[in-house]
Amino acid sequence: MRAVLFLTLSLRVWTAVSGYSTGAPVARCEDMKPGHDVSAQSGSSPYTIMVSNTTFSTNQAIKVMIHGPAYMGLLLQARSGSSTVAVGTWGTPPSNTQYLMCSGSSQSAITHSNKNSKNSETYTWIPPASLDSAFITATVVANKTTFWMNLRSDTLQR
Repeated sequence: MRAVLFLTLSLRVWTAVSGYSTGAPVARCEDMKPGHDVSAQSGSSPYTIMVSNTTFSTNQAIKVMIHGPAYMGLLLQARSGSSTVAVGTWGTPPSNTQYLMCSGSSQSAITHSNKNSKNSETYTWIPPASLDSAFITATVVANKTTFWMNLRSDTLQR
C-alpha cells in the first residue's frame, strides 16, 4: 500500500513540475502560467506580439507574429477588456503548434505541439461579430526555466 501511495504522489509531483512539452493543457487557459517549477521572468521580454492591423471587421483575418528569438513553447489567445475568456478563432496553426480549446471553443487558442524551436511563425486570428476591441496575449517559453507571461499586442479596434 505504501508503495502505491509513494508512486502516486511521485507521479503527481513529477507532472506538476515537468512542464508540458506537447502543449499547454486546458487548465492553463485562464492564468496562462506554464507548469514549470519556476517564476516567470520579471524583466523586459525579448518577445513582442506584432499584428498586421490594429483595426478589424467581422471575419477579417489579423496576422499575428511573435517577434524575438526562437522559442520552444507558447500559449496565444485574443481577449477583450479585463476578461480571461478567449475570444475569436484562430486559423490553421503553423507546424509545431496546435489548437487549444479554451472558453469552450475548439479554435480559441494556440499552443505548441512539441518542444522544437519556433521562430518567425505567423498565426491568424479571426475576430467574432460581437466584438468591439481586443488584444492578443501570450505566454512565451524560451526554455524550461525561462518564460515571459502577459505579453500583449496593441489594442485592436473595430
